[in-house]
Amino acid sequence: MREEIARLAGIATASAIALGSLACDDAGTDVPGAGAGTGGSTVTMGGSSPGGASGAAGVGGSATPPGTALSWTAEGFVAKDSNPFQIEGPFYAYSDCEPPSGLPCTAPDTTITGADGKPGWSVDGTRACIKGTAVQVKEMMFAAQWGAGLALDLASPGGEPGAPAMKNAFDLTKAKIRGFSVDIAGNAPARIRINLTMNGVADSSFVDALVPGTTTFAVTDVKQGSWVATKTPLDPTRVEALQFQVFTGAGSSTPYDFCVTAIRVITEDAAGAP
Repeated sequence: MREEIARLAGIATASAIALGSLACDDAGTDVPGAGAGTGGSTVTMGGSSPGGASGAAGVGGSATPPGTALSWTAEGFVAKDSNPFQIEGPFYAYSDCEPPSGLPCTAPDTTITGADGKPGWSVDGTRACIKGTAVQVKEMMFAAQWGAGLALDLASPGGEPGAPAMKNAFDLTKAKIRGFSVDIAGNAPARIRINLTMNGVADSSFVDALVPGTTTFAVTDVKQGSWVATKTPLDPTRVEALQFQVFTGAGSSTPYDFCVTAIRVITEDAAGAP
């Protein structure tokens, strides 16, 4: 898998990230999440530690990451005519508070507000950010207390402020998209998940990513967690969104504070593509 990532990036395996004084709780515990995404193994440059089966990702490194960068408006909307892939859709925040389960849920930081008026996230033309505290899971209720995240729809015409998004499936194969490279800045948590979602599939396929850092991955790397009994492999012709998820743990709550600062799309005709 590391060899494929090296080919995808067109560079040698990246050097390890110095995490410094990152705040990190026990949110790395491999336990089922729900809905927006599910858990996996901790990615390090030495490989994956034992845990849930997830796609590995190339993280960090000093070389220029591959791919074509997406641009978005100050309101966090990627316009169809702004990229050669016809990706179209808004950034937005999501959490286990929506819809309410009756249990304590993830608390957004009310000092920031997104383009849709919701607290806990913000966006401008250079970054999309999210901040808050993911709830501590009680009595193994991961299906209801699964965390929060940022998402970017890939095929949602509308979605500008004041206009409802019309969420559709995006065909990565038709667009010749083989992977993504994502830059994430911030200071907590040290590990999140990058999900590719499909309509009707509760347990999303994902790779692990470190905060801060650059994560480069192939679409074929994303997998569901090891606890998913009946797995649904990712269908690259029906991907709805790219998500950046903070997942929960049973040992403590999980503060989060990070920004997505770049998303690059890697195509099959790109230099070094697998």
